[in-house]
Amino acid sequence: MTDGASLALEARGIVKRFGSVCAVDGVDLDLVRGEIHALCGENGAGKSTLARIVAGTLAPTSGSVLRTGAVGLVHQHFELVDRLRVWENVVLGREPRRGLRLDETAARERVRMLAASYALDVDPDAIVENLPVGIAQRVEILRELSREPTALVLDEPTAVLAPGEIDALFATLRELAARGAAILVITHKLAEVIAHADRVTVMRAGRVVMRSATAATSLEAIARAMVGGEVPGLAPRSGVAPRPAFAARALSAGGGAHALRSATFEVRGGEIVGIAGVEGNGQSALTDAIAGMLPYEGEMSLGEQPLRGDPAARIAAGVRIIPQDRQREGLVLGWSIVDNVALGDQTRPPLARGWTIDRNAAAALATQIVERFDVRTPSIRTSVASLSGGNQQKVVVGRALAHAPRFVVAYQPTRGIDVGAAALVQSRLIEARNAGTAVLLVSFELDEVLALSDRVLVLYRGAIAGAFERAAFDRARIGALMAGAA
Repeated sequence: MTDGASLALEARGIVKRFGSVCAVDGVDLDLVRGEIHALCGENGAGKSTLARIVAGTLAPTSGSVLRTGAVGLVHQHFELVDRLRVWENVVLGREPRRGLRLDETAARERVRMLAASYALDVDPDAIVENLPVGIAQRVEILRELSREPTALVLDEPTAVLAPGEIDALFATLRELAARGAAILVITHKLAEVIAHADRVTVMRAGRVVMRSATAATSLEAIARAMVGGEVPGLAPRSGVAPRPAFAARALSAGGGAHALRSATFEVRGGEIVGIAGVEGNGQSALTDAIAGMLPYEGEMSLGEQPLRGDPAARIAAGVRIIPQDRQREGLVLGWSIVDNVALGDQTRPPLARGWTIDRNAAAALATQIVERFDVRTPSIRTSVASLSGGNQQKVVVGRALAHAPRFVVAYQPTRGIDVGAAALVQSRLIEARNAGTAVLLVSFELDEVLALSDRVLVLYRGAIAGAFERAAFDRARIGALMAGAA
């Protein structure tokens, strides 16, 4: 029995309905001071809804939440003001003043000291919209830490962090817990649960199906509880003979610390080339240049032909991009699944009929993607905004792989999705590779890169720092190169 004095938050009988859908169904949850508590479950299990309720940003349909102090919530999809600087976002609403005027010097110093205290390296004067995703997440965490919460809820906080950054974040959370805070981490990364959490709660279909001390359970048991059975394995790799598909020669793009610098490499048909590296080392510049969204120097070719033109021309040539941010770059949230899967191909057969879209063909494509990727939705006419994050990602990946593309860039393809959905997406990428598609996998999950890739290239400060064939993968060496070791 938990000592009442140690409770930072107590939730009882929480129910949340959205129309006829019951997202959270009679859930109890305790957050204890000094403890890291992990909340796991498939996409759509109700985790994020429960997090918003315990943080006080969403009212339950029924049930009660007792809080002993402030609760901070770090969202999976950031809620920052893109055009403001880092320090402005962190102090927003609680700005230090000198008389009636904003004290910018004090605000900057406050943010700098807070970042140093928690080992979260950010530039207080950087504009948020120019930051890589991983750095922006640090800003979101700093903003909540600046409010000195009694309990801190983090929704998928490590989805875009490299291994070293993940360890640093959990060291920060452990220190925060040692100072008396209660920490709730929503995560799909079960190895993190076992390594860092004190307790774990698993939800499925809105209900709690497992509670345990992490010392008394296992990764496999948590995974089985999440999916209600055994987790599917990856698709087998076939021996498709590689052939030249995409090549980059002395490719440079972007500017500043996150630029790509003179990268030369190729991706052959029937193989997956993984890009390993800490976020902010040129990955975004690389993918944006390939997509035709960023000016570049050097050369790119697809087969024997130069790769040129705007994004529409790249799509027409057989290039598909799975973007790192599904909501900002991959989907029109107010549109249906049907309309979203037609994006990019609406002017070409089989989706085009004269000057209009063939609605029957678009519906057939949407149905195929929903079935093949197990998209949980009541209808293909459903708005993608109403889908869970994992189901949104399945729509994005399904669209990219639907037309047997020649070359696919998969940028963080399993970011923020549960173990079952991630295994499905990874298997579909391997199947595309087996069918002869060239796949460039850009992921900050080193385990994912090593599991899927035939070859691995390490990016550090925008340059290729090392290359490894599958038979010679060396996790320690790759990790060292990611950190800048010679």
